[in-house]
Amino acid sequence: MDLIRHASALTYETWAAASSVGYTKKLVRTMLFLRLDQALDLEKAAKNLKERLVIRYMVYNGLSSLEVAEARIEGLDPVECTLFLARRHWKRNCILDVDSETVRLQAIYSEGRKKGPLIRSRRGGHFTKQGIWTLVKRVAKRTAIPGAERVCPLVLKRTFAREWLLAGGTIGSLQKQFSHKHLWSTAHYLRFVLEDVRRNHVKLMERVKVGQATESVRLVS
Repeated sequence: MDLIRHASALTYETWAAASSVGYTKKLVRTMLFLRLDQALDLEKAAKNLKERLVIRYMVYNGLSSLEVAEARIEGLDPVECTLFLARRHWKRNCILDVDSETVRLQAIYSEGRKKGPLIRSRRGGHFTKQGIWTLVKRVAKRTAIPGAERVCPLVLKRTFAREWLLAGGTIGSLQKQFSHKHLWSTAHYLRFVLEDVRRNHVKLMERVKVGQATESVRLVS
């Protein structure tokens, strides 16, 4: 537990595999999330509009690699800035918000297309999930992010969830953005902001101590 708490403030962490007698000595490095400045560097590393859009759909809108691969342009509403995803979670049709800048860039990329894949492969069809995964890896390699080889779509989704919560978004609103049926499916993203919550708690207790000291002086006087 201490490892997880310590890592919540880091870009990546060292995990110790649990065993019946405690932690084993086998350590594995795995990336948790990107800081916002690193996420911005990742977008800047994109060489074309296609790569930039893929990164933006994941980092700023919370889509998974499969959702980016299967999304269709007719599902994007440029007026309401929403994206329709068929059979997203629990085989339910879902609608999520998309930031206006991504919608604007998509319009440029689409070149007037009204139907077909949101992001086209080299052959003009849908990307595969693995194809999106490979694209993210390729962009990440161009950055100076520590452990860039570990950047993947899952890391980008965690980054989105963390920044959403740090920006003041509630866990309930994040659940709606992810179209999760159960709140517990979303709640596990809270572990990525534990350190930030802890710092705020410390500040709160410092104010409490100051308030208590002031009250004591007032009572004595």
